[in-house]
Amino acid sequence: MPPKPPAGFVSVGSLSSHLKRDVNIMGVVTDFQPPARSKGPDWMCSFRLADLTHYDDGTKFRCFRPMEADLPIIERNGDVVTLERVKITNYSGMIMGMSTHGTTWVVFPSTTIPESVPMDALDIKYTRVGTTSSRPTQEQMRYAIELCNSRPREPYRSPTITAAAPATARHPSNTKPSMPRDATIERRDKFALIKDVRLDTWHDLVGQVVKIYPGNGVTELYVTDYTTHPLLYHYERSGDDLGNGLMYGSMSGTKRKWPGPFGKYTLTVNLFPPHSYYAQSHVKENDFVFLRNTRLKHSRDLKMEGTLHTDRQYPDRVDIRLIEDHDDVRVKGVLRRKLEYNKSFRRHHASSDKVSDTELQDRFETPAETTRGQKRKPTGESKLSKNQRRKRRKREREDARLSKVDAAESESESGAGNTDPFQVRITAPAHATPPAPQPPKDTNKYIRSSNPDVPLRSLSSILSLDTHAFTTPSGTPFTLPFQNIKSRAIVRVVDFFPDRLVDFAVPKKKSEFDVLSDYSQESSDDSLRRSQGSADGRNKLPPDTDDEREDKGEWEWRFGLVLEDACSNGPERLFVHVSGADAVFLTKLDACDLRRRPQALLALTEKLFLIWGELEEKKSARLGTAKGLPFECCIKEYGVRSDGATGTGSGEWERRFAMFGTTTM
Repeated sequence: MPPKPPAGFVSVGSLSSHLKRDVNIMGVVTDFQPPARSKGPDWMCSFRLADLTHYDDGTKFRCFRPMEADLPIIERNGDVVTLERVKITNYSGMIMGMSTHGTTWVVFPSTTIPESVPMDALDIKYTRVGTTSSRPTQEQMRYAIELCNSRPREPYRSPTITAAAPATARHPSNTKPSMPRDATIERRDKFALIKDVRLDTWHDLVGQVVKIYPGNGVTELYVTDYTTHPLLYHYERSGDDLGNGLMYGSMSGTKRKWPGPFGKYTLTVNLFPPHSYYAQSHVKENDFVFLRNTRLKHSRDLKMEGTLHTDRQYPDRVDIRLIEDHDDVRVKGVLRRKLEYNKSFRRHHASSDKVSDTELQDRFETPAETTRGQKRKPTGESKLSKNQRRKRRKREREDARLSKVDAAESESESGAGNTDPFQVRITAPAHATPPAPQPPKDTNKYIRSSNPDVPLRSLSSILSLDTHAFTTPSGTPFTLPFQNIKSRAIVRVVDFFPDRLVDFAVPKKKSEFDVLSDYSQESSDDSLRRSQGSADGRNKLPPDTDDEREDKGEWEWRFGLVLEDACSNGPERLFVHVSGADAVFLTKLDACDLRRRPQALLALTEKLFLIWGELEEKKSARLGTAKGLPFECCIKEYGVRSDGATGTGSGEWERRFAMFGTTTM
């Protein structure tokens, strides 16, 4: 049984249970870095300590002081360090000790520690800084001898120093040791972004898990920090779906569609036991992980991949950890780059012309994020690689050939030479444009809609699928499940959902980007509407209690309205969703917990009365329906994936409608 630490001290193996606490600890040095300038005004030294309960390379400690001479002087591995009142923290998934203003230390040089405990009184030479460090006790000296002799006395591998300070034994005194300025070296931080790593090196990585796939004793972990590297595999989108792409899963023989990111953003890391066991039981997709000492090497197809092998000396050590604190500066960096990637991806996919993954990667990648030693490639067709230009020319020749064939078929059938490829290959039947409905005389003067120049449409025209019908070149008719169409109509509200107004506001679903201080879920258009609403006198909810601060940003509007066409007596009814910034623009009220804020509920009731009149009162009293005055509103059509059989959102497309660009005066 290993000896216990002195009274008032804790072991290195128990530090995980002392997070955010100040502890006293003794350990033997297994690795160290000479003093160096920190990013701030202080000097810093880093070292690792181990003891008999943590027999590996130890736990990292960092000490800071304004003067270099005030730092602990560690001459070689095997020295024993006593730290009092050092704070234990979790940094990027690693347990680490950080000095505070009250931290003191004593160093026992290994050259002065005997190989056994003497029978007479102990008097081991040591160094301490200033008078604040307490003199070591006999119990601490005995424990220092046991720590030093628990490992081979030969010095461990230590950093090379330009001009090493002489290793002289020091008696306990107030003399401040010093090290020449030129004896210091810059500390080597093994952390790196994927864009900065090099082959045949070892790095610490932080990234988000894209996919995890267990294999035969090896787990494939796909991680990204949303930086690119020229040696990574290029994942491309498939042509049938924006959200799915290249097949992956090479070890299993089964293939699944790649979820993104597309391009050279994702690094495959092969995990061997015990790292693979930890990943399979603790890590899932979209988690953030810290990968310690990852080896970067060539894969079989000469791409770059990472590897975490079993440590031969310490086979139970796990070098992968979850990062649950998303306030970590490295996680925030990944999230910022991911947010920019998503914006760029959606922006370029919104255009009618298809943008290649290489062009998207070049447009997204900023000069600051180009690979070290690599020049940023210009965009444009002329700057494509030889292989990409060859593929593009092949596609153009094929498209030209199909256009000629289809045009010839169309000309032989109709006698007219229509050479427009789109009109020939996929044709939509001609539909007569219905006349614009005539607005009624009495409309609601308290409601306004944007885009007044857009012609009005009837609900029957909006609900019709005639404009969604097309015909393939082979003559097969098909109907699109939805189209992204925006319309204006004159309607009345005849029903609403949920049935109770207190349920119109729901807790906002948290986003992984919420930790970013400058992140907002609203688009620029939504933000403009909110600012215009404030300028127009949008109501600020009257404060009830201090809970207003807690509710801010944690709730959102989400309700539905059943609309009836006010220009015709047809039976058509349209259910529209009202949520987010569109609902704020409609009501001019911020969402909050309506159950806890009765004054906010009253303000919402008054706003909705302007929209639907006495509908809510009659519905609550079950006195039938009521119809308010008709008003103009904007309606947009869109589609969402149904849950499908697997519940993963991969089912059929569902057609939906939402109200937007409509506000109360």
